[in-house]
Amino acid sequence: MKYGDLSYFQTGVAIPLFSLRSENSIGVGDFLDLIPLAKWARSVDMSVIQILPVNDTGYESSPYSARSAFALNPIFINLQAVDGSDTFSSEILEKQREFEAMPRVDYYRVSSWKRAMLRKIFDIRYKELSTSKALASWTLANEWVRPYAAYCVLKAQHNECSWKDWEGYQEPSEKDIEAIWKKFKKDAIFQAWMQWEAEAQFSHAVQELQKIGVRLKGDIPILINEDSADVWYDRAYFSLADRAGAPPDMYSAAGQNWGFPTYRWDVLEQTNFEWWRRRLRQAAKFYNAYRIDHVLGFFRIWKIPQQEVTGMLGRFDPCVPISRATLNNAGLCNESLEYLKNPNYGYDQLKEFLSEFTDAAIQKYLKTLYGTFDRYVFKDECASERFICSLEEPQEFKDRLLKLYWNRIFVPSSAGDSFYPFWSWYNQPVLGTMPQNEQEAIRRLIAENQAAQEDLWRDNALKLLNVLANETDMLVCAEDLGAVPQCVPFVLNKLNILALRVERWTRNWNSPYSPYYEMGEYPRLSVCTSSCHDTSTLRGLWEEADFDKELYWGHAHQVGMVPQTLNPDSVRGILSNLLSANSLLCILPIQDFFALSNQFYSVPASEERVNVPGTVGPHNWSYRIPCKVEELPDAWTLNFEIRNLVNERKNRPIWKI
Repeated sequence: MKYGDLSYFQTGVAIPLFSLRSENSIGVGDFLDLIPLAKWARSVDMSVIQILPVNDTGYESSPYSARSAFALNPIFINLQAVDGSDTFSSEILEKQREFEAMPRVDYYRVSSWKRAMLRKIFDIRYKELSTSKALASWTLANEWVRPYAAYCVLKAQHNECSWKDWEGYQEPSEKDIEAIWKKFKKDAIFQAWMQWEAEAQFSHAVQELQKIGVRLKGDIPILINEDSADVWYDRAYFSLADRAGAPPDMYSAAGQNWGFPTYRWDVLEQTNFEWWRRRLRQAAKFYNAYRIDHVLGFFRIWKIPQQEVTGMLGRFDPCVPISRATLNNAGLCNESLEYLKNPNYGYDQLKEFLSEFTDAAIQKYLKTLYGTFDRYVFKDECASERFICSLEEPQEFKDRLLKLYWNRIFVPSSAGDSFYPFWSWYNQPVLGTMPQNEQEAIRRLIAENQAAQEDLWRDNALKLLNVLANETDMLVCAEDLGAVPQCVPFVLNKLNILALRVERWTRNWNSPYSPYYEMGEYPRLSVCTSSCHDTSTLRGLWEEADFDKELYWGHAHQVGMVPQTLNPDSVRGILSNLLSANSLLCILPIQDFFALSNQFYSVPASEERVNVPGTVGPHNWSYRIPCKVEELPDAWTLNFEIRNLVNERKNRPIWKI
């Protein structure tokens, strides 16, 4: 769907669909809750609602861990709107009261109960649905449905185990899909029917949003879970030998390993990227705009060997390696190269490095890890982070072993005829053991290698993102956070893709004190925001011990003493400055809008956070708003403040880009 008019500065609200409460929702927000939310957004003159991914994640709460790139999550189906649900109205009402009392989403309980209730409704309607021409026609028109349903049937039969652990059907063919549908017809139709109902409700909500005058912005994750219908059935498009992640940065010293397989872009290109094109056409049924999650992965993805745990030993793909011949010509012989990719240490050096541990412990693990304690040599069968991390010893001990394991300059290619620089090669102890002339050669060659990547990444992104930018008429927005290549702004501008500016990170990191950029310096083709689902809220940021309130207060052009805690008045000033941004769109989390009214301050800031990256637990992906969405129009103070801010932004003159 087209986004429509972009002739004025627009403001929107971001909220995970699961966070909504309504008169009809049961423990979690649902598709139809978007309608009263849109009515409220329109009443305060907001133009767009942004949500997190709504793909089926099974019993996994993270919306970025999808078991299908196409299927919707049945947890978002409004049960009361499903034909046949009135048979179970008393049971539904009882659960609604029970789940409504929960302060956070209990994803597993709610999802399990909802799917079970949907099955009850389906069972009493099976005779009708098994002969439904409408359902059969919809199933055939959406080619992803039959493989997805077959995958779900088999996964349920194997107690939700990964397809890699199934007894059969690990290399499914089209004939296998037909056989599964024939053998388990009722279960397969049930899976298809849930998707039919979900799409019907979501489509109805979207149609109502268009009538109200509010656009919907979705979120398309770049990656897909290994245990998914797509990887199971369309295996050729994915590499299971690698995992995607992110290199080390100020927020994650060892990088990130997301555990998702990488794409085989060469295979996808042979099909003219049809899998991605179908994915986008599916999203275009619902969204006026969408956010490309981790757009940097379309320039180059951080690829990590399957046997590693952290992101430390990854490398960018695509990437120009340094050839063995180039290194040899610079004076680095093959023996030196072997040493630089896998240095050896004598026992005395290792003993000194681990001096606070007992000799017995050192000898035990040298024997376990390396088979000998007179030389430090990694054996192939145990040279991995996974092995070290599995040891039943204090974390500090394992951390030191990991530092030894990471002590290298190069990561060899699979063929061994070229090398990739290790991410933090410049501060590894092994570098200091090399002759000075060889150290200088290494530094020079790696600097030249880094400069050589930009053209490759630019051309790769132009090819891949051109597909995303032109396949549909949705407005395309990018999440361009992290270690950003220099070519990113050029590519996004060329393809008219909006960048992302999270205010707390939009700083000149190369200048003293890392000053914030002024809001007028933000690119016109961008979306700006105060917070995102992976950060604290604005109130939460103010409570972080290492946050420089004084520097931020000055950046926000606020006068007077810096408040030690935020209140609605100070939040109003901060948001007024934020909404003065040159960005076309300013989309703030609903929690940061709530901070404009004392009515919502009873909820601790720590409980407003959606996700804490790198952690697992019930605190993630479970935030619920503290009131029913139908009650928002009665929040007079909140609505007054939002409307004033939005109109102040909307009425600013906007000149041609």
